[in-house]
Amino acid sequence: MPVRRFSLSSMRGYIVAVLVTLLAFALQWMLRPWLGQREPYIAFLPAVALAAAVGGRGPGLLPLAGGIISAAMWLPLVGGDGASANPADWLTLLLFCAFGAMLSELGSSMRRTGARAFAAEERLVMAIQGTGIGVFDIDLVAELAYVSPALARLVSLPVSSSAVPLADWLARTPPDLLAQSRRYLVEKFRARSRGYEREVRVLQADGTPLWLLLRVHITWSEDRAVRLRGACVDITERKAIDSQLTHAKAELSQQVDDLDQLHELGTHLLDAATLREQLQMILVTVAHFHGCGRGLVSLLDPTDHLLKLETSIGLGPEAVFRLGSMPMGEGASGVACAQRERVVVADIEEDERFAAYRDLARREGFRGVHSTPLLSQRGEVLGAITVHLDHPREPTERERALADICARKAAVFCERARAQAALEESQGRFRAVLETSAVPFIVLSPMHDDQGQIVNFRWNYMNRAAAQALQRQPDELLGHPMTDVLPQRWTAGQAFQNYVAVARDGITREFEARTKLHGHNGWVHCIASPMRGSVAVWFNDITDRKKHEELLRDADRRKDEFLATLAHELRNPLAPIRQAARLSSSAEATEAQKRWSQEVIERQVQHMALLLDDLLDVSRITRGVLSLRKTRTELAAVVASAVETAKPAIDAMAHELVVELPAVPVYLEADPLRIAQVIANLLTNAAKYTDRGGHVRLVAQRQGTDILIDVCDDGIGIAEGALPEVFRMFSQLHSSAERSSAGLGIGLALSKGLVELHGGSIAVRSAGAGAGSTFTVRLPIGEAAPAVAPAVSQPSSPVSAPRRVLIADDNRDAADSLAALLQLDGHETRLSFDGNEALQVWQQFDPDICLFDIGMPGRNGYELARAIRGHPGGCRPLLIAITGWGQESDRQLAIEAGFNHHLTKPVDPQRLVALFG
Repeated sequence: MPVRRFSLSSMRGYIVAVLVTLLAFALQWMLRPWLGQREPYIAFLPAVALAAAVGGRGPGLLPLAGGIISAAMWLPLVGGDGASANPADWLTLLLFCAFGAMLSELGSSMRRTGARAFAAEERLVMAIQGTGIGVFDIDLVAELAYVSPALARLVSLPVSSSAVPLADWLARTPPDLLAQSRRYLVEKFRARSRGYEREVRVLQADGTPLWLLLRVHITWSEDRAVRLRGACVDITERKAIDSQLTHAKAELSQQVDDLDQLHELGTHLLDAATLREQLQMILVTVAHFHGCGRGLVSLLDPTDHLLKLETSIGLGPEAVFRLGSMPMGEGASGVACAQRERVVVADIEEDERFAAYRDLARREGFRGVHSTPLLSQRGEVLGAITVHLDHPREPTERERALADICARKAAVFCERARAQAALEESQGRFRAVLETSAVPFIVLSPMHDDQGQIVNFRWNYMNRAAAQALQRQPDELLGHPMTDVLPQRWTAGQAFQNYVAVARDGITREFEARTKLHGHNGWVHCIASPMRGSVAVWFNDITDRKKHEELLRDADRRKDEFLATLAHELRNPLAPIRQAARLSSSAEATEAQKRWSQEVIERQVQHMALLLDDLLDVSRITRGVLSLRKTRTELAAVVASAVETAKPAIDAMAHELVVELPAVPVYLEADPLRIAQVIANLLTNAAKYTDRGGHVRLVAQRQGTDILIDVCDDGIGIAEGALPEVFRMFSQLHSSAERSSAGLGIGLALSKGLVELHGGSIAVRSAGAGAGSTFTVRLPIGEAAPAVAPAVSQPSSPVSAPRRVLIADDNRDAADSLAALLQLDGHETRLSFDGNEALQVWQQFDPDICLFDIGMPGRNGYELARAIRGHPGGCRPLLIAITGWGQESDRQLAIEAGFNHHLTKPVDPQRLVALFG
């Protein structure tokens, strides 16, 4: 069962019950002399009612219990001899208990009812006072008025808990409010209204308005109003909110109208064809927002930095002329552009910054100016939009905000117009560049199937070079599918897949493709790039480049073969040289063996020198620096010299050589040494490429003004496809694995160059492999000069007088061996192995002759020669350059550096000694 909490009010009820019970006992004892023993309850019944009314049912039972105790003490309920008491006493006790219980319950009920009534009254008072509701009751008959404290405080009247005379209350009411209320009541009384509701505005002591909602009920007695009852509610806050809502609604309505205007403006701007029309629309809208009919838009000319009038409304011709061109910083527009912010002239009559425009403003009829700069997204000043107000005032925040919005729109369209102009200019330049470009350029648009796969391309654009390369007119291709117009032209091979990849992946690809151009198979180099869903293709005919690359690869292959052959040819002489040198240095070798060894070494060195000379000759011919020493030469002598040169090779292969010359001696103007070299090369080639015991035939005959020399053999022959290659550098013919090397492959190339230098030609013909070959040399006879007997050079005798010789070479073996040879002839020598050391030795030794290598560490030969020639006495010694660099330019550099002579390695010792003089 629930447990009741023992509160302070309960304790107070029980205390009162105890006190009342004690008081009833005392009163009962005091009244006993008069009442006797038969009235024991007279004082306890009121005590029960009072205790129950104060404390409730529980406290009311205490006096009841006290009455029972009192009856037990006063009445003989049980006889002393055990006999029964008087039944009337027991009945009286029972009636007291029943009546006391009833009084206790009744008191408790009265207590609860009173508590509820008190609580309800309290809640009502709290509700009225807490919510700001005031109540009143006016008795029109008694002329009394009751005003609740809340209402009294609302209207700043004295607070009273009782009714006051109506006159006193009316005397404190503001006269204007009292007069207004009387007129309103009269109207309601005439209409016999039973009530009304109205809003009343009252000024408070501090002057602020107080709004009250008044609700009144009129009580009528027959035809007379006898009482007014009602309530007042403070609605000042609600009226403020209503005012704000009304203002917000007006602002919202205005904003909606503004948005409609802006939306309509944006729609019409898209339909305008020119920038001027667009700016005119924006200007009209800005003027409408400001409630004026005048304005202008000025744009900044970047060439002269002047603001020039683009469009205007409502301005006369004078104003248009005056404001048509304005420098930065002048006028409202110029200042707005210079300061890059809004300029507001509230009253042009008072703003001294614009005093120069007052007369114009008076004639035009405007007083205020509002100018907003037009700024691009990058902050660049584009111009200004200006409106002229009819009356002096500051623009509102709404007008400023709308002016900014319209200015941004104008700036966007100005930027768009500039970008469009720049794009058109760029496209024009780009198109002009494309049309004048020598590189073919096309644009292809992809074509898709139902599954979205690219199956073809359509020609969208081609420049003039592309049309020429494709040998088609643009009208034949543009707009048509690629494969329909040029089947198998671009879709063959990997090219089509590359175009698909570019269109699909959006990446640039560079590739080469085989195609047919100008009716021939060839190659094109393509660069395909994505371009707005299409594929832009630059292509170029690289057929010639491919051929050149093939030639380069072939030349590189022949070069590799040449280097391998050169290494082989150089190693061949080195083997006998090394063996002969070891035999010559052996103590057991006889003098005959030593002489033989020296001859072998000399012969092999000479062979190596000839190889190098051939290489140098080819290089000189290629560069056009080989000079011929032409003389009147007899053909038979030249042929004899060539046969003598080739005879060892012919004899080594046991060939039969047949030479047929004209019966009449033939003379021609030529370099005999070079012509003999050509014929010797042909005979040597015939010996090499003919199997042992073959036949070689040389036939010379005169044909008009030319001499024809045929060298025929019955050797391996030349395949038809190899005939054009035989005269190329490093070309060689191989018949079998045994003939793994047949020279350097430069002999025929050298022969061709030498013959062409003489104005002749050389050709070859062969019936094929194994059928032999014939080389034909055609030489012009030319204007033969009178024969001059060649001077017979006598061998130079060694220098009789010994000389001091300085030898400088970083190759120690070369320097030591040369010094040993000179010492055998009686010369005194000194050695140095770098340029700096050679200069010091020269200063100490003071030599007569200096033999210097060119490529030395420290100082090279050229620097060393210049240093010697620059010293006092440096012009005395004979300077001889001994180097492996044998070109004409090398010789010229040596002479310019101060050398007297330039010799290439290996040097003939007799020739060297002959220069000592």
